[in-house]
Amino acid sequence: MPDQIPNQLLLNFPAHPDFNFSNFVISQGSLFAFDSAKKFCVPNQVSYHSLFIFGQENIGKTHLLISIGNLVAERGGRAIYIKGSDFSEKINEGISTKDQLAELMDVDYFLLDDVEEMASSLAAQEKLYHIYNTIIERGGKVAFTSCFSPEKIENTESYLTSRFQWGMLAEIKSIDDDTTSKIIQKLAKDINLTLPENIINFLMLRIPRDFISIKEAVSTINQESYIQKKKVTLPLVKTALKIP
Repeated sequence: MPDQIPNQLLLNFPAHPDFNFSNFVISQGSLFAFDSAKKFCVPNQVSYHSLFIFGQENIGKTHLLISIGNLVAERGGRAIYIKGSDFSEKINEGISTKDQLAELMDVDYFLLDDVEEMASSLAAQEKLYHIYNTIIERGGKVAFTSCFSPEKIENTESYLTSRFQWGMLAEIKSIDDDTTSKIIQKLAKDINLTLPENIINFLMLRIPRDFISIKEAVSTINQESYIQKKKVTLPLVKTALKIP
């Protein structure tokens, strides 16, 4: 469930095939968000026209948002993705006419990632409010992600907070032990790295429980194993991760 994509202002779909529902590692804390996002892509399957996914950094929010875009495109729809910081910059640079905003609104799905990053810009909030209303009125859908629930995003105007709360709210909670183990095993398998069970248990106790940290740890261990030309052992792991 990677949570990072290359810097790009606007992302049209299909894109980044590694971001899809089939390879999202589901945990007890992400099951509701996963189901809500997948059903969100199917016309007339759900009554809500907006989706707000929130939770701490690097636990799969972006993965789900991109997965929505890819599945919508696969089914013949049009989706567009933009990060909150890029949206704010785009608006603050003066892109505010109807023609200039057409690319953002002429879609079936508008996907805004890290919405808290644009909260400090009143102009961006006003334009997002307009985009939201226009797309919903046309029968389209809007999805957001944030590290915070709608009411906890600072400097957000009440009219925008209410829009965030209109649809489905889905929290992704911290990764549990079983899911952490599955992620470690999957990442190791993807690079043909064999990790004994005792090593996986050790990593679960000693590294942060977010995807990026887990991925970096597995990659670092793989590099150290290659350098030493040895199988993965506890001493090798401690050396690689600089753990005393």
